[in-house]
Amino acid sequence: MSALAALGRRAARLLAPADYAAAGGRCRLPPEWLVLVVNNFCNLRCRLCDVGVGQADTVFYGHLIGSRPRNMSLELLERVLAQAAAFPLKPRIGLAYTEPLIHPQILELCRAVVGRGFHCSITTNGFLLPRLAEALVAIGVDEITVSVDGAEPVHDRVRGRAGSFAALAAGIAALRRARAAQRRRRPRVSVSCTVTDLNAGGLPELAGAMERLRPDAVSLSHLNFITAEMAAAHNALFGGELPVSASNVGPMDLAAIDVERLWAAVQQLKAYARGRAGFPPLTVVPDFASPEALRVFYREPLRFVGGRACTDPWRMLMVRSDGSVIPAHGRCYEVPVGNVGERPLAELWNAPALRGFRQRLRAAGGSLPACARCCGVIGKPPRAGGAP
Repeated sequence: MSALAALGRRAARLLAPADYAAAGGRCRLPPEWLVLVVNNFCNLRCRLCDVGVGQADTVFYGHLIGSRPRNMSLELLERVLAQAAAFPLKPRIGLAYTEPLIHPQILELCRAVVGRGFHCSITTNGFLLPRLAEALVAIGVDEITVSVDGAEPVHDRVRGRAGSFAALAAGIAALRRARAAQRRRRPRVSVSCTVTDLNAGGLPELAGAMERLRPDAVSLSHLNFITAEMAAAHNALFGGELPVSASNVGPMDLAAIDVERLWAAVQQLKAYARGRAGFPPLTVVPDFASPEALRVFYREPLRFVGGRACTDPWRMLMVRSDGSVIPAHGRCYEVPVGNVGERPLAELWNAPALRGFRQRLRAAGGSLPACARCCGVIGKPPRAGGAP
């Protein structure tokens, strides 16, 4: 990022609270991120994902799978980028869904993003990284986040495919070699791990795996989910306009997660990271201050564990493979905002449907019952007055 762009983003962060508090749901600032659904299928069967377990009745599944064509065309991406360039500050571009690296033109998509001067980020399961790593470095991709669920046996079981850990490990190593050979510092490689019933007690083993993978950063996130109880409470109030169903739980029994053991495992992981010279910077989200807060997270999912004010619809848009636009990202609600083939992004950013959705969140206290375990709120501290 240039010094001028960095300065612009810092100024935008200072102005963001005023946008959030403004009546009418209008944003003067442009989106920070455009999250792109570049394809709508995956090569793994992850037990923490509605797509992986084939749970087709959820909003998350619909956002990731429901649009046609299955692959975003290069022509559509070029249209999105041309429209995004009209914003006074260029949004970052995130190629995030459903598994970007299996798009048959993924390298061309990345070249288009980088070639137009956008920050380019990829979120991937890493299975195809070994054969693409050298080209992704040469293109100049800025960030690659690889999902890892634990040491090899645990990861492969969570992902539903033998050899998936070995593939991502080879891919991360290939990225490091390519960066060294090409004398480049990018892409920054992060590893993201989500707690599930299968890895909740095995986080110390995860630490050893992370040390061997040698990423630039590691994040551990507690599960994002909607239980049947949460869906019922939410739908009783908002089911007519923003219905949801249980999501991102799959075959997992959250009650079977031993919270005391998980607390101890997280503390061990943090201690290991602090005590090992050269261990990648570790972020835990939410980073609970007590075992009781962790218990509430998994046993009382209708209770918010931090701030309630979700600011994601003020910060990002998601564009699906057919050009349709929805608020924020795949976990958000089904709110048809419009299509980039009919109206430019600058108009869609403050379209009536999106302004109305922002107002709905504000009127409800910053979020809705089904938001209580979403990434939009779980890592955010409480703030006075509901400000972001």
